[in-house]
Amino acid sequence: MATPKKIDEDPGLSGADEPRPLSPMEMKRRRLAAALKVAEGLWKDREDMPKDGVEYQEQLRSEWP
Repeated sequence: MATPKKIDEDPGLSGADEPRPLSPMEMKRRRLAAALKVAEGLWKDREDMPKDGVEYQEQLRSEWP
Protein backbone atom coordinates (compact mmCIF):
# COMPACT_ATOMS: atom_id res chain seq x y z
CA MET A 1 0.00 0.00 0.00
CA ALA A 2 1.35 3.43 -0.96
CA THR A 3 2.15 5.95 1.70
CA PRO A 4 -0.02 9.06 1.40
CA LYS A 5 1.88 12.24 0.57
CA LYS A 6 2.16 14.93 3.18
CA ILE A 7 1.18 18.49 2.40
CA ASP A 8 4.83 19.57 2.82
CA GLU A 9 5.98 17.02 0.20
CA ASP A 10 3.68 18.10 -2.62
CA PRO A 11 3.01 21.79 -3.30
CA GLY A 12 -0.20 20.82 -5.12
CA LEU A 13 -1.72 19.55 -1.89
CA SER A 14 -3.14 22.34 0.20
CA GLY A 15 -5.30 20.35 2.59
CA ALA A 16 -8.45 21.87 1.10
CA ASP A 17 -10.82 20.23 -1.35
CA GLU A 18 -10.47 23.11 -3.82
CA PRO A 19 -7.54 23.13 -6.27
CA ARG A 20 -5.09 26.00 -6.02
CA PRO A 21 -5.17 28.64 -8.73
CA LEU A 22 -2.49 28.13 -11.36
CA SER A 23 0.51 30.42 -11.50
CA PRO A 24 1.04 32.47 -14.67
CA MET A 25 4.05 30.30 -15.57
CA GLU A 26 2.02 27.10 -15.17
CA MET A 27 -0.77 28.53 -17.33
CA LYS A 28 1.79 29.47 -20.00
CA ARG A 29 3.34 25.98 -19.84
CA ARG A 30 -0.06 24.32 -20.25
CA ARG A 31 -0.99 26.55 -23.23
CA LEU A 32 2.32 25.73 -24.91
CA ALA A 33 1.85 22.00 -24.27
CA ALA A 34 -1.66 22.14 -25.76
CA ALA A 35 -0.41 23.98 -28.86
CA LEU A 36 2.41 21.48 -29.37
CA LYS A 37 -0.03 18.58 -29.00
CA VAL A 38 -2.22 20.02 -31.77
CA ALA A 39 0.77 20.51 -34.09
CA GLU A 40 2.15 17.01 -33.46
CA GLY A 41 2.32 15.04 -36.70
CA LEU A 42 1.26 18.02 -38.80
CA TRP A 43 3.45 16.98 -41.74
CA LYS A 44 3.51 13.21 -41.23
CA ASP A 45 1.57 12.40 -44.42
CA ARG A 46 3.48 14.72 -46.76
CA GLU A 47 5.24 12.99 -49.63
CA ASP A 48 7.23 16.01 -50.87
CA MET A 49 9.75 16.00 -48.01
CA PRO A 50 11.85 13.26 -46.42
CA LYS A 51 10.67 11.72 -43.15
CA ASP A 52 14.18 11.88 -41.69
CA GLY A 53 14.97 15.33 -40.26
CA VAL A 54 18.69 15.13 -41.05
CA GLU A 55 17.96 14.16 -44.66
CA TYR A 56 15.53 17.08 -44.94
CA GLN A 57 18.09 19.48 -43.49
CA GLU A 58 20.75 18.27 -45.93
CA GLN A 59 18.30 18.71 -48.81
CA LEU A 60 17.63 22.31 -47.76
CA ARG A 61 21.33 23.09 -47.35
CA SER A 62 22.15 21.67 -50.78
CA GLU A 63 20.06 24.49 -52.28
CA TRP A 64 22.26 27.16 -50.66
CA PRO A 65 24.90 28.80 -52.86
